[in-house]
Amino acid sequence: MSTAEGTFDIDRWDDETYLDADGIKLGHVSVAKTFRGGLSGVSTARLLTAGGPVPTSAAYVAIERFVGTVDGVEGSFVLQHSAVMAGGSGDMSVRVVPDSGTGKLAGISGTLRIDKAADGTHSYRLEYEV
Repeated sequence: MSTAEGTFDIDRWDDETYLDADGIKLGHVSVAKTFRGGLSGVSTARLLTAGGPVPTSAAYVAIERFVGTVDGVEGSFVLQHSAVMAGGSGDMSVRVVPDSGTGKLAGISGTLRIDKAADGTHSYRLEYEV
């Protein structure tokens, strides 16, 4: 297993609530990111979000397509996100969608970890095989 690490910026975050009833909000978000480090490139994602009356509890699912290089190898792949937060602590899973790799990244598999620092900086760690 190889590891690629670095940071990313969120360049666009367009969210819209499509249901707001009984204290529950459901939404969808369009996101664009720029990656630096082991991943060098851009991505676009679509998220579905859910939140309730407790601000520290929420969930989202997403599909994200990355285009660029992984440790200098060019291509693209798709990530599938699933996350739940309860009372401020959460569980997130981000996996490479099987057989979604293109170019020299065809056959890529792995998992991605995302961390957000207190200053708002986003970092990632991709554990992968091609």
